[in-house]
Amino acid sequence: MRKFKFLLVILLFFVNCIRAEDEEICDDNVGFRCSNGNFIDCLNKCDGHKDCEDGSDEISIHNITESPCKDQKCTNDNYRCNYGGCIPIMSKCDNNMFSCADNSDEWKYYCNIHPSNPEELKSCESGHFIPENKFCNGRIDCPYDQSDEQPFLCHLRDCSLRTHFRCKSGGCIPKYKICDSIIDCFDNSDEKECGTKEKVQDSTVPRQGCPIKKDSNYDIKHEMENYKINPGEWVSANTRIIIKCKNNFFFLGRNESQYRICKKYGAKYVWDQPLPDCIKYCDASILHNSKSTVAKCSFHGSMVPCDKIVPNTIAKVECANSYKIPQELGDFGSYEMTCTPQGNWNKRKINCQPICGRQESFYDAGASEAPWHVGVKTNLYEKCGGTIVSPRSVITALHCVQREDEEVLDHSKVFVIIAGDLKNGHTQIITVNVSEIFGGGQIDIAILKLSEILTLSNNIRPICNTESVYIVESKQAFLHGWPKDSNKFADVFHKTELQVLPRGNCGANLNGSYICVRPTFQLEKNETLCEGHSGSGIIVENDGVNYIIGILSFKPSRTKTCTNEPIVAVMFNQIPETLKTSIRGDRERMFELDANGVWYK
Repeated sequence: MRKFKFLLVILLFFVNCIRAEDEEICDDNVGFRCSNGNFIDCLNKCDGHKDCEDGSDEISIHNITESPCKDQKCTNDNYRCNYGGCIPIMSKCDNNMFSCADNSDEWKYYCNIHPSNPEELKSCESGHFIPENKFCNGRIDCPYDQSDEQPFLCHLRDCSLRTHFRCKSGGCIPKYKICDSIIDCFDNSDEKECGTKEKVQDSTVPRQGCPIKKDSNYDIKHEMENYKINPGEWVSANTRIIIKCKNNFFFLGRNESQYRICKKYGAKYVWDQPLPDCIKYCDASILHNSKSTVAKCSFHGSMVPCDKIVPNTIAKVECANSYKIPQELGDFGSYEMTCTPQGNWNKRKINCQPICGRQESFYDAGASEAPWHVGVKTNLYEKCGGTIVSPRSVITALHCVQREDEEVLDHSKVFVIIAGDLKNGHTQIITVNVSEIFGGGQIDIAILKLSEILTLSNNIRPICNTESVYIVESKQAFLHGWPKDSNKFADVFHKTELQVLPRGNCGANLNGSYICVRPTFQLEKNETLCEGHSGSGIIVENDGVNYIIGILSFKPSRTKTCTNEPIVAVMFNQIPETLKTSIRGDRERMFELDANGVWYK
C-alpha cells in the first residue's frame, strides 16, 4: 500500500511538472511567464508589443532567432511580423508608428513595392531597389545603408546548412567560400578562425566540374536534388541543371526553361550546350502606341519586325503623314533609338505634332480643300458643321447637340462625319462615334471628344488657332460646308466667302465673346448661309496657313432655313478656358512615357 501511494505521489508530481511547463508557455488561468518570472495576459503574447519588461513575450533577449511566436500562424486580417508576432493588417506600412517588436511592419523591404517587378526587386531602407537575391547574401548591396544584411531580416531567412554557411550577421553564402582567403561575409566571419585549416569543400558543389557564369538574371536548380545553385558556382559531371531567367529577362524566343548537362571528356568538363543568355526585350509597344510616328527596326544592318526587340536593335522613328517634328527638337528627318543589353531604350521616344491648317496641293490626288471640316449629325437626323481642332476633338455649336431648354444629348446619339481618302474615284465617308460632349454653358459652343484618335492624312487635318490680333481681327474670312441642296454628305465642299462686320450689325447687346459675319455680296451669285452651316468654323488664311477665329451660331427659324443677313459667330479665342484646356490636353507629350508613367532615360 505504501509503495502504491509513493508511486501515486511520483505520478502526480510528474503531471504537475508537465502542467508547469505548459504554464511557462501560456496558461490562460495564470498567463504567459516572461523570462524575468513575471506574468502577463496570454492575449498580450505575440501581439507586436513588448508587454514583458524584457520583451520576452515577443523576442528572445538572448537570441533573435528564438521567439515564442516563431511558429505562430496569423489570421487573414492580421499581418505577421518578421519574427512571428501578429498585428492588425491595417497597421502594416501605415507610416504612423512601429507595431511589430522588431519594427518590421515599417521596413521598406515590405512597404516599398516596385511598380513593375515586385517579386524580383525589393527596397532598401534608403528607398533604392536591388534584386531580392542580393538580400542576405553576405555582402552590402544597398547604397547608403546596410539594410540588406540586417540581422533581424537575415537570421530568420532559410539557409541550407548542408550546402551553405550562415555569416554571423545572418547572410547566407555557399560553403565552398569559407576560408578561401576571400571575404564573402561583410563581417569577415567566413574567414575568421580559419588558421591553417583547409578550406571546407562541399561535395555537392565541387570546384572541379562545369562553371556557371555569373549572370545575376539566372535562376538555377539541380534537377535531381531540387536545390538552388547560385551563378558563379560549379557543378559536377553528369549533373543536369534547370535554368530560368528572372527580373523580367527571357531566353531568345521567350522559352521559359533551358536544360544543360555537365559532361566530362577526359580531363575536361564541358556543358553539353553553351549556357544560354538571359536577355530583356525592349518595350516594343512604345513604338506603336502613337499615331503620330512610324518606326522601322534593324538588327546588324538587316530590317526586322518591330516586336520582340532584342538588345542592339535600332529603331528609326519618323513622323507619320500629316505630322511634323516638334519645333523644340529642331529640324531632322528621323530619330534613332537603340535597345541596350539591359532591355532599355538608350533614348526617350519622341512624339510628333499634327500639321495644322494646311491644304495639300490640288495636284495631289485626293487632297481635300478643307481637311479640317466635318459634319455633325444626331440621331434625329439634324445636320451641322464642325471643325477638327485636334486628332481627338471637334468643335461645333452647342445648339447642334442640344434641344432648346433641354440637356445636352447623350454622346451616343451624336456622330461626326468625315470626308476621308479617295477610293474608286469617290471620297470615303467615315463615321466616328463621340465619347464625350463638353458644353460652353451660356455660350453656343461645344467640344465633341471622339471615341478614337483620328488617323491624319491629306484629307483629315486639324485647323490652327492663334492669338495674333492681325489674324483674329481680320475683316475677310470664309467657311466650308457640305452642299446645302444635298440630302447626304457629298464628295466636295462648298466654300463661302464672308465679311466680318461690326458687332452692332448683329445686335446692340452683342458682347466681346462674339463676332458678326455675313456672306460677301457677289454679282454673279447670291451666297447664303443655311441651317447646315451652323457650327462650322470661321476661317482666315494667312501665308498659306488657315486659322479658326470663330464658330457659326446660326439658328434658323421654322420658316427660314437660309439667309444672307448678318449672323452671329462665337469668337474662338473667347471660348471658356475649360474647353481650351480640353483641346490642349489632346496634345501628346514631346517624349513618350513608359507604362508606369516614368520618363525613358
